[in-house]
Amino acid sequence: MWNSVQNLFARIAIVASVILSAPAAAQDLAAFDRHDAVILIYHRFGEPDLPSTNIRTEQFEAQLAALAAGDYSVLPLADIVRAFADGSALPEKAVAITVDDAYRSFADTAWPLLRKYGFPATLFVATDPVDEGFSRYLDWETIRRLHREGVAIGHHGAAHLHLIDAGIDAARADIARASERFRAELGFVPDLFAYPYGEYSRDLAELVHRMGFTAAMAQYSGVAAAGGDRFALPRFPLNEHYSTPARFRLIVNARALPVTDVLPSDTVLTPASNPPAYGFTLTTDIPGLRALACYPSHSGPAAITFLPGRRVEVRVDRPFPKGRGRINCTLPGGDRRWFWLGRFFYVPKGEQADVD
Repeated sequence: MWNSVQNLFARIAIVASVILSAPAAAQDLAAFDRHDAVILIYHRFGEPDLPSTNIRTEQFEAQLAALAAGDYSVLPLADIVRAFADGSALPEKAVAITVDDAYRSFADTAWPLLRKYGFPATLFVATDPVDEGFSRYLDWETIRRLHREGVAIGHHGAAHLHLIDAGIDAARADIARASERFRAELGFVPDLFAYPYGEYSRDLAELVHRMGFTAAMAQYSGVAAAGGDRFALPRFPLNEHYSTPARFRLIVNARALPVTDVLPSDTVLTPASNPPAYGFTLTTDIPGLRALACYPSHSGPAAITFLPGRRVEVRVDRPFPKGRGRINCTLPGGDRRWFWLGRFFYVPKGEQADVD
């Protein structure tokens, strides 16, 4: 799932950290560091029979301890979104903790540890499993208690659908149905949304915006930034297989790559657009840019072309398979920190491109 991480660690061993020697660029990048944040996503805690979505209790507490001991600012997700919207500065190394699906282990295991360290968290609730009383999910009474104790509640739809495959009308109905349940049980509708499975498209992002949400969370590795799309914010997923101390340090020390004019504008790939012609423009000079490397989730390193005007074009050698995919671009950024730009892609069922 994160095969690029192995490549990244190999590069760490052979690529020295780049010293930002150009004063103007260094000044621009230092200012940009006050307008980005690392958003973490968890699901289950201490449920070892489901390792792909679980983190062990001792791993989670070690991560919280590392955040508490380091020079990080763990902030409410809503504060970060607000800063992105109004342009206000964040502390350097801002971090938000989010949890999807509202499993009971959040209340039993994670929340007591978060309270111990004084860290805020946002819990994205899918309403149907709560209504149906599934044994591993929270109930409404507990969700109300958690909210009173300081947990921010986010919107995760009703049935946890694959919204792209379900279609825009089904997505609208599912979100509206969940909103009614939030209004009935909590007295309000959360204004932050998380796409089920992290799957989103341009049409879904526009729908969520029109429905009154202030931001929406995806689920792909990358650092969120004020200049990015607030309705497709990246989050670093963590589970027990991808939670080594070294990987966690790499993530929480990551910084956003300052980019604009990201193409293609939509994440959904058709046979004609798969593989995508992916590219972006840097908003400032970055010393050592030639060390940039981009890794698709389904193949080896992508080909990179550096064009005039700070334009970067990334080309993948074969189509993405059905389902979720991504391209991670990373670059040594000085101070043992790495620039990390992620991009999510999705191939719907029945939309596989021909492969030679």
